[in-house]
Amino acid sequence: MLKVGPKILLVTGVLSLFFLPSMVFAHFLDYSAVDGREIRWGSSTSYTTARDHAIAAWNSLGRVNIAPDTATTVEDLTFLDSNRSDVSWDGLYTHTSGSDEIYLNSYYLRNYTTFKQKAVAAHEVGHALGLAHSYSTQLMYSCSTCSGVNTPQSHDKSDYYTLYP
Repeated sequence: MLKVGPKILLVTGVLSLFFLPSMVFAHFLDYSAVDGREIRWGSSTSYTTARDHAIAAWNSLGRVNIAPDTATTVEDLTFLDSNRSDVSWDGLYTHTSGSDEIYLNSYYLRNYTTFKQKAVAAHEVGHALGLAHSYSTQLMYSCSTCSGVNTPQSHDKSDYYTLYP
């Protein structure tokens, strides 16, 4: 997608204003839990409905298979519960040298609707896929529960398809 914006050019002392296409910003992390177009996950979270929703929402886009870990695969991502009042996050994705982790903070989530819990989990899985924060109407907005959606939206999908053509 292209966006046209004003550009200023100084040529031989003459200031000119003209329009050139510029790329709409993509939002990517420099890392992910993806290993060969796949994320194998394990879990010890009590938020299984939110986790399952998040996995299904991203799997529906294809291209990266998010599947449970088995005895013959390596776990790339672990869903864990946390109960921390000393932090401001309701969900947190961390990239490590071993299995990446998604923490779901029950201190906040226990007061959320199921819809909002699903939004948090889906947002964090987006990070595990390598997506960074995005625009306010998108799932990958920095405040996923503020965006009012709990599935990937147009720009989320565009970023995802750019990462995984």
